[in-house]
Amino acid sequence: MVTTVEQISLLISIIATAIITFTSFYGYLKVESKTLLREGIAFLIIMLGLLSDFITPYLGFYFEAVGFLLIGLEHIKELNENLAPLIIIPYVAGGTIAIFFSLYAGIETLLYYQKTKRLTNLLVGTGLILVSFSIFMQIINYFTTLGYIVQALGYLIMLSSLVR
Repeated sequence: MVTTVEQISLLISIIATAIITFTSFYGYLKVESKTLLREGIAFLIIMLGLLSDFITPYLGFYFEAVGFLLIGLEHIKELNENLAPLIIIPYVAGGTIAIFFSLYAGIETLLYYQKTKRLTNLLVGTGLILVSFSIFMQIINYFTTLGYIVQALGYLIMLSSLVR
């Protein structure tokens, strides 16, 4: 059973990802940056996953996993290194895959922060790590409400990187 706090936290996450999606697509239209287009697509997929949580809990993890994978791969591309990404897809539920890819995207973003020292990358990386942790809390079903709150906080931190 989803509590009111969980619903509010999920709604905050949806609004934050919708703003990030809109801002990315708007930026793409203004400067024709393929990076912004891919980021917009990734967050659109993540937002669809969050929306599907209202219909079928845990179905959204599959959407979120794809979105986080796109973010992680984008940062590997931006590093301009000839390293092939190490991606091992576990043969388990979508939540575990979502944790894996969101953690992967967060780590890649923090590695990119080390190279660029841009606050935006630090905020996005931190937000992705928090989202990964929140998915874990939701999966173990013991800290579900706290998981939704941490998820909303993670997306708000990512959104704050656009506002500054």
